[in-house]
Amino acid sequence: MIMFKKYVYVLFALALPVLSTSGQNKPAATKTIPLVGQGILQFDYDRFDFGNVNEKGGRVFHDFRFVNNGKGPIKITNVITSCGCTHSEWTRTPINPGDSGIIRASFDPDGRQGKFDKTLTVETDGSPTNHNLVIKGHVYPAKFNFAETYKYQYGNIAVVTNNFNFAAVKSNGYDSTEIGLYNMGNKKVYVYKIETPSNILTTRPYDHMPPNTEMRIPLKYYPKVPIEYGPIRQEFRIYTNDDSLPIKRFFVTANIVEDFSMMSKKDLKTAPKLIMKSKEVDLGNVPLFNTPTAVFTITNKGKKDLIIRKIVRNCTCLIPEMEQKVIPKGKSAELKVQYSLVNMAGPDSKTLKMITNDPNNSEVTLTVKINVTE
Repeated sequence: MIMFKKYVYVLFALALPVLSTSGQNKPAATKTIPLVGQGILQFDYDRFDFGNVNEKGGRVFHDFRFVNNGKGPIKITNVITSCGCTHSEWTRTPINPGDSGIIRASFDPDGRQGKFDKTLTVETDGSPTNHNLVIKGHVYPAKFNFAETYKYQYGNIAVVTNNFNFAAVKSNGYDSTEIGLYNMGNKKVYVYKIETPSNILTTRPYDHMPPNTEMRIPLKYYPKVPIEYGPIRQEFRIYTNDDSLPIKRFFVTANIVEDFSMMSKKDLKTAPKLIMKSKEVDLGNVPLFNTPTAVFTITNKGKKDLIIRKIVRNCTCLIPEMEQKVIPKGKSAELKVQYSLVNMAGPDSKTLKMITNDPNNSEVTLTVKINVTE
C-alpha cells in the first residue's frame, strides 16, 4: 500500500513540468514581456508638431531619438510610413544596451496645402516589436503661388473664388465643391455662421483660422424645390469677426437639367417630340427704334404633352412671349420674340435657349438675325 502511494506521487511530480510547458504555448498578444537579454526601445517622445510649413520650402525633417534600456542589443528592422509624402531613415546597426540611435522623419509639403497628420510604424527585433511615431503640422501656400490660388480678397480674408459654377446639375441629383478661405491678417478670424438657401449645404470643419492658415469648407448644391430648370443664380454669406469686412458674399450659378436616364424604352417611345420647321428667323432690314417680332412655331409630334419649361435669353433686347407652354400631342404653339432696337446699328444676331421635357430636345437654341438701318 505504501509503495502504491509513492508511485502515484512520482507520476504527479513528473506531470507538473508538462503542465507548465503547456501553459507557455498560450498566445502572448495580451501582454508583452521582454525576454531575458532582450533590447528595449524607449523614445524621449513619440509625437512632433512642425507647426506652419511653407508649401514650396522643401522637405522638413525631425529626428526622434531613442535609447536601448534593455539587457541585450536591439535592431530596427523596418520603418513603415503611412504616406508617400513621408520618408524615414534610421540607425541601421544593432544598438547595444545603454546606447542611443535616431529615426529621421521627413515630410514633403509640395502640393499638400492644409493640415497633415502622418504615422511612422517602427518595427524592431526587441521590445516593443512595433511602435508608432506621429508627425503633424499645417502646410500654407507659398508666396509666389498665393495669387494663383487665392484670386479675390474680402477684407483680411482671401478666397479661391467668390462665384461657384455648376454646369449641369441633374434634377434628382446634386453637385459639390469647396469654399477656400485664407487668413491674411495677423489675428485669429472666427467664422460665426454660414447663411445659405435651403438647397445649399455647408459644414464648417472648425470655427476659426489662425493667421496665415486656410479653411476649406465643403459645399453641396441641390436643385431648388420646386425644381426650376435651366440657369439659376443664388447667393450665400459667411459671417466673420474680420474688422474690415465681416460679411463675405458668395454666388452660386447652376444649370439644372432633367434626368432622362431612368426612362424605359416604352417611356421614350411615348415621350413628347418637339418639331420645328426652322430654329432661325431673319428679320431683315429694320429701321432703328422699331420693335420687330420674330415668330417660331413649335409642334408636338409625340404621344405626351410637350412642356416648355423655361426660355433663357442672352440679351435683354429680346422679349419672349408664349401664352401656351403645355402643347398637347399633335398640336402647335407660337413663340413670339420682340427685338427692341436701341443704340444698335448694322447686322446683329441674338439667341435664346428653350428648355423642354423632350428627351431628345431638352435644350433648343433659337436664333434671331437682324440688320438695323438708320
